[in-house]
Amino acid sequence: MTTSSTNTENQKPLILPFQQPVFDRLSSVARACLYVDRRQFSVLKLRACHWLIGPTGSGKTFLAKSLASEMEVPFLALAVSDWIILGGTNWGSTTTWPNILSFLNKHKNGQGAIIFIDELDKCRDQSNWNSFLRAEIFSLCDSRIPFGINDLDDDDDDDTPESSADGGAAAFLRDKVMILGGAAFQELWDEQPSRGLGFNPAPQAALQPELPDLAKILPRELINRFSSEMFILPQLQENDYCDMLESMALHVPEIWRARFVDVGLSRIEQAARHQKGVRFLEEVLLTAVVEERAALANFVPDPPIEPEQDEPEENQSLGDF
Repeated sequence: MTTSSTNTENQKPLILPFQQPVFDRLSSVARACLYVDRRQFSVLKLRACHWLIGPTGSGKTFLAKSLASEMEVPFLALAVSDWIILGGTNWGSTTTWPNILSFLNKHKNGQGAIIFIDELDKCRDQSNWNSFLRAEIFSLCDSRIPFGINDLDDDDDDDTPESSADGGAAAFLRDKVMILGGAAFQELWDEQPSRGLGFNPAPQAALQPELPDLAKILPRELINRFSSEMFILPQLQENDYCDMLESMALHVPEIWRARFVDVGLSRIEQAARHQKGVRFLEEVLLTAVVEERAALANFVPDPPIEPEQDEPEENQSLGDF
């Protein structure tokens, strides 16, 4: 349902070349959200929710996790398709919000945290389930823990939800958590450039969705809980696939590297045409491993060369040897 990680090693995250401009700007915003003491703003609330948008396969989760690594804060990934709403099951511990609360309590004494909510573009229909789902996401974006969750925090003497939340997790969520909303909005990327409305031409003919485009798909009350500054990963072009292949080849074990590059170069045009995105690398790696193993299995080494021996002279007897 959820995935989380804690950064224990101080190492630079791997950023794919086409992601670098977005990552640089997002890092600046993250430092403001995570390193500035928000408690000094008594009236205004610092908007710490931002859109991370990109077509399928553009590496949104990868980038969000790399951002957490760069900021040296824990990371929690949620997905709308896996979200279990409160009251939607008889086993309250398996719903999504208690897991969020457990994550907050675990890290509430740290510098901050990043929570990534993926697939937000699925929150569009008007079903009862979606209405409850949006309400729970609204609570998270508004830094509110839903009333009535059984928050059993071992660090608190009083295990009532109100006391433990107010004293720890709720304050941490309000003052130190940055939220990224991931969405593909794939239908916007699949639109033809001639559509025009709501798009501005960009280099390499990439389409850039704007807030009015999002509002045609999602309720305005959801969109407005995020900052108007959207972080948009571009649709990959052939040169992006070349740069990505070159960058990732350095991280492939040497035994597979040459085959990885050869297979990747042969598939770049196809990957760009089919909009495979970052998953292109996973397919290339699998094919490289399969082909290299097959080549090794079929390899027959040349027989060893026997050293040449001098022919015995005719007039030598066996006793001379």
